[in-house]
Parts: sequence; C-alpha cells; structure tokens
Amino acid sequence: MRKFLTWVVVFIAGLLIGFVPQYWKAQTLRGKLNSCTATADLSKVQQLAALTYVAATQLNYGVASGYAQTFFAGAQSLQGTTTDASVKDVLSQVLAARDKITGDLAKGSAEVVGELQPLVTKLEETQ
Repeated sequence: MRKFLTWVVVFIAGLLIGFVPQYWKAQTLRGKLNSCTATADLSKVQQLAALTYVAATQLNYGVASGYAQTFFAGAQSLQGTTTDASVKDVLSQVLAARDKITGDLAKGSAEVVGELQPLVTKLEETQ
C-alpha cells in the first residue's frame, strides 16, 4: 500500500511539474494575444478615420458618411473593450465629435474636413 501511495504522489507531482510551466506559458501567450488584438482594433479604427477624411477631402460626402458610420461604431466598440486609459481618452474625444461630423457629412458641408483632421491626427498619434 505504501508503494502504491508513493507512486500516486510521484505521478501527481509529475503532472504538476509538467502542467505549471505550460500554464504560465499559456497565460503569457493569452496576454500577448489580447495586446495584439487591441492593437489591430485600434489600427482598424485609425484606417477608417483616414478613409473618412480622404473621402471628405475629395468632396465625396456619401462615401465619407458610410466610412464615418463604420469608424464611429468601431471607435465605440473599442472604447468599451480597451483597458488603456490614453486610448479611452482619445476615443471619448472622437465620439464627442460624432454628431457634428455626421451632421456636416449629411449636409455636405466642407467644414467637416477641418473637424476630421484633428481627430485623425490624434488617432494616428495613439499607440
């Protein structure tokens, strides 16, 4: 009986010795994945902001409006999921300008380019 218990203890110790390093590695990789996902989401928002700006500078307000809807939806989604305070701050500034920008795009106002430029610049500076 004693020999059996010894083998059970050795077996459990072996499992733990194999499990703990793999668990730490998995946790590290999960953190890296979350970081990469957040970076990719921010890049997508930056891309949509740039596309909105370019379409507005070309006086193509219909296309710019479509990009703006996707851009603001992505910014709102990212704001809800990110844990980075600086990114949340920039996104809240971007979302505060949503109504003005979408309204100006709907009217076809050339002022929208001046409103979009600082937002695009802020987003591009955000890492």
